[in-house]
Amino acid sequence: METKGTRIGVVVRVRPLLSKELKANSLNNRIDINLAEKSITILSDQKQQKRFEFDEVFDEKTTQEHLYQKLKLDNLIKKVIEGYNATIFAYGPTGSGKTYTMEGYEHDKSMKPIIRDDGRLGLIPRIVKNLFDEIKKAPSHIEYTVYCTYVQIYKENIYDLLNPAQIKPPGLRLRWNQQEEFYVENLFMHPCYSANEVISHYNSGLKNRIISSHNANTSSSRSHSLLSLNIEAMDSETGSILTSKLQLVDLAGSEKVSQTGNEGAALKESIEINKALFTLRQVISTLASMRDGEASFVPYRDSKLTSLLKQSIGGNSYCLMIACIAPLDSFFEDNLSTLTYATKALCISNEPIRNIDPKTRVIKELRKEVKRLNSELLLANQQISMLTEIVNLDPKEQANKLKEVEKLPLKAENLVRIKMLRSNIESMPLSPTKLQSQTTYSKFSDAEFSDFTLTPEILSEKLYDSVKMIRELMNANKKLKDMVGDLNQQKRALEAENIQLQNENQDLQEKLEMFDSLVKKKPQDSKMNSEIWMLQKEREELIKRIEFLEKETRTQTTLPTNNKSEWGWKSKRTVLRGRKHPDTAKPFSLVVSDRNYEPRNSVGRVTPKSVYRPLSQDFQVDMSKQDAINTLSQILMKGMPY
Repeated sequence: METKGTRIGVVVRVRPLLSKELKANSLNNRIDINLAEKSITILSDQKQQKRFEFDEVFDEKTTQEHLYQKLKLDNLIKKVIEGYNATIFAYGPTGSGKTYTMEGYEHDKSMKPIIRDDGRLGLIPRIVKNLFDEIKKAPSHIEYTVYCTYVQIYKENIYDLLNPAQIKPPGLRLRWNQQEEFYVENLFMHPCYSANEVISHYNSGLKNRIISSHNANTSSSRSHSLLSLNIEAMDSETGSILTSKLQLVDLAGSEKVSQTGNEGAALKESIEINKALFTLRQVISTLASMRDGEASFVPYRDSKLTSLLKQSIGGNSYCLMIACIAPLDSFFEDNLSTLTYATKALCISNEPIRNIDPKTRVIKELRKEVKRLNSELLLANQQISMLTEIVNLDPKEQANKLKEVEKLPLKAENLVRIKMLRSNIESMPLSPTKLQSQTTYSKFSDAEFSDFTLTPEILSEKLYDSVKMIRELMNANKKLKDMVGDLNQQKRALEAENIQLQNENQDLQEKLEMFDSLVKKKPQDSKMNSEIWMLQKEREELIKRIEFLEKETRTQTTLPTNNKSEWGWKSKRTVLRGRKHPDTAKPFSLVVSDRNYEPRNSVGRVTPKSVYRPLSQDFQVDMSKQDAINTLSQILMKGMPY
């Protein structure tokens, strides 16, 4: 398998006829299997043929052991141990042998699995045993830990089959984060150190899975089950951590009411199963129709099943699809649909990525860069030493040395310069003395030797410039790495803030749903209803009293416009409100006196100025009667429930 652009593997398995089907003389005339060409041909009623080709095709005689060996799952398990994710899922109509392929167990009358360790064991127990066999072969300095989870999706609710407290509604919630994509919240992860521990958890979870019987299948799975094995490998020498996930999925089969005869609750189960499988088909069709570089919406979020399989189908993991079909003629339409979508799945390409710890990845990249720089530095030193030796040689020896230099891995521009220099040296007439050779060099123009001068002084100067340039490049590289580190830190801070905002948004939505449910509920406590009714009545009376006082205030504060003499007589007397006797203490009194008159206009009309005078004090505070009424209304309204 490749590490980039790996296509989803698709195989087809045809189950044999059951004993009751043989007794009923069921027909099997529409499927033609060609094992050599790995193809299946289906005949329609009009005797039209449709041929499908896959990676492997298995007929009715295929045993569980032969199936496991032909699928070459050992290679897939090695990829998982190396740090890659992988998924194996069984797909097909109800009664086509998916559960038998994955589990291999029979079921009793109460729909509980009869667990036997025999030749009929399915793929899941065999894969678990092989996984731990490969772990034992790993080096001693690498420590492996396997975490097991087992969930089922029933009526779009997720239940933890390994936690008895979580196998009832409402189930667990599906969450999302940037690192893990979709995940199940509060899911138990059981650490396992042997194959027997994983198989024990798996068998206990099978007993909690929902299985029932109908006309098409005596032990039909009513839910989609996902067994996940999370592998964590820690290297004690380097401190690096590798993580990977192996998902083993047994899907519920698509159902038709005409075949199953379901009614009531069983019919609702069939509807929910078909909804999830319809979304899965949409995802497969969308991914199969996408071209390279084309962006398209893939409806992963429309179903919890496709959300959990997002990285398996069109994601970053290896994937194997086992399409199961029944050989009966009555399953013609179901088999045709299964083979059609299995063919589309062949067009989907995943990009498996090794799950290396980020720190380990950075360290490896830095080590690789250091190794590359060391090799370049060694090569530069070799070139410098060789060119230094050439300076004091005769032209013939210089030409031979330059030939050796040309064999070194040089840049194209440097190689061209060396070839030109060698051709110039070879074209020079040979002189017996070094002086004559140096004189011959002077015949060439300075422009010809401006780029490549063979004197120790210039070589030293160029070497110094090269070292200086390398230092500047290293400093610039360090600054860039620091900038990348700062940007990564800011990115992590933004991601943390985004997660916090998502959690707050989720909490607000939950509170809003709770508030809506409380509003929709009618109060049933008669005592509470009577108290609310009394408070409402008291509130209405207080509002009426306040309105009456405000009306009386407006009536009393209206100034007469016609009878000036009457108003002048009334304005010269003192009006006291709020107490009947001078000795009775009240909160406040409103006093209108002659000394507070102020001229209003040129006619000479005066307007009384209201003041607030506490009975226990002598000083005055400005306060209108309307303000006092408003204050009183606020006091009365304070603390009211409505």
